[in-house]
Amino acid sequence: MKRPQDDEIYTELFLSFSAKAEHWLKRGVLVLLAALCLFQILLRIPEIRYFLASAEKYEGVPIHREQGK
Repeated sequence: MKRPQDDEIYTELFLSFSAKAEHWLKRGVLVLLAALCLFQILLRIPEIRYFLASAEKYEGVPIHREQGK
């Protein structure tokens, strides 16, 4: 049978692991949020937007389709 001490050890290990995992998840979310804000700011600069957004190259260029097909 399982001893109550085993349950306590498992609970302590789980809480220790989950605290570390939560710390890294929070850090990752903050890094991604900061990157999102940075790229949104960079997209407002036309010279940089050309390199970051592939669709920017086609902005204002009409697409000509062949007739009869």
